[in-house]
Amino acid sequence: MRTFQVMMLTLCLLGGAYLLLHAPVFFMPDRWDPSVGREFSPLASRVLGGGLLSMAALALIFLRHHYYSATRRLPGPAMQRVYFGLVMLAITLVTLAFNLADPQPNPEHRGSRETPTLPQ
Repeated sequence: MRTFQVMMLTLCLLGGAYLLLHAPVFFMPDRWDPSVGREFSPLASRVLGGGLLSMAALALIFLRHHYYSATRRLPGPAMQRVYFGLVMLAITLVTLAFNLADPQPNPEHRGSRETPTLPQ
């Protein structure tokens, strides 16, 4: 489980830093209908990168308090407020990024083609 957590932390750090620094324009297809999706502008990419970096900060706090401390106990009220603030920041930034991204048809979608049946 720790391997998975460290892998997700690394992906959030690298992906968030890349999106925040380079701000690429990219298209994300919809999960259920790949013919439509969202076009992320540089601003939406940067906001999404900030959300990923705040999730990475959450993971670092969690790992520090639960795995890499001498005593494994719940953090105090101040750290719980910081954790809650980071959770709300991550949710807000990711939601804002998806709201800033423009919904549009997928430029690479070819549609479904039915195979022609041969006459008998």
